[in-house]
Amino acid sequence: MNKVPHILELTEEESFRFLNSFDIIMSDCDGVLWCALCDLPGVGDAINALELSGKKIVFVSNNSTRPMMEYERKFKKLGVELKYENLVHPMLSIIYYLKKMNYQGLSYVIGTTHSKNLLREAGFKVLDGPNGEVDENYAKLFRTIHDCEPVNLVIFDCDLNFNYAKFLRGYLYLQARDCQLIISANDASVPLTHDFHIPGPKPFMDAMLQALPPGKKPIVLGKPGEALGDILKEQYKVQDPKRVLFVGDMLSTDIKFAKMAGFQSLLVLTGGTSRETMLANKDDSLIPDLYADSFADLYRIIRKI
Repeated sequence: MNKVPHILELTEEESFRFLNSFDIIMSDCDGVLWCALCDLPGVGDAINALELSGKKIVFVSNNSTRPMMEYERKFKKLGVELKYENLVHPMLSIIYYLKKMNYQGLSYVIGTTHSKNLLREAGFKVLDGPNGEVDENYAKLFRTIHDCEPVNLVIFDCDLNFNYAKFLRGYLYLQARDCQLIISANDASVPLTHDFHIPGPKPFMDAMLQALPPGKKPIVLGKPGEALGDILKEQYKVQDPKRVLFVGDMLSTDIKFAKMAGFQSLLVLTGGTSRETMLANKDDSLIPDLYADSFADLYRIIRKI
């Protein structure tokens, strides 16, 4: 069994050292700040108290499907003012990356309407589809999707209407030597409660990864992608990764991402990971530095000292 300290069991001196060990908090959203089926008391108080104490808070979600207005509504319910520049999700990271690379080409995008609209609004040329039913005939399907468009980039985000036709179209583009793949959130499961998880997009993205030509590697701009860590450090001018505390509820995405990026890590038990699962885990890359029952415990530790 792992021995992971609970932040409320730290001594007063340890609590003081902990709070002074980071300048930036990067936090997951779903399962940490709110849950799908319930509210999490005290989270808004903790966010506001941390900001008043001088900490910068950045919200790093794997959920590109949620429009900005819905994020704003959720933060308003917490009693927190959301600054747009402090919200990160995979599609925003993809846009940041493409602008940095001065990408001018055509992209084929597997994702939600919202995600595709964000790319178009940012000035990028997007192909999508086929949407809706297709002829159940391989020859007809191939003629429909094999359009020989000059696609240099396939972007695979979470798509709630994913189908074989989209998979095949992306596959065909990626056979070209100069066509690159960007993937976003690669979650194996999405927790609705502690006891009920639904499958995430990982199986679909894994199928596309397995279909890549030999030697071609994807760029991963969702947690736990290494490229995302590089973007966050650049975007928020992180000089020392150890001065960043990453808060999450999932071992395989949040904690693994924190470890890869060199951040401190705090697991909260309000989402997809139980204390028993955390303690029984044997993979060093998935063991958090600390854990808490809730993000609200950060408010309690501030009051404690």
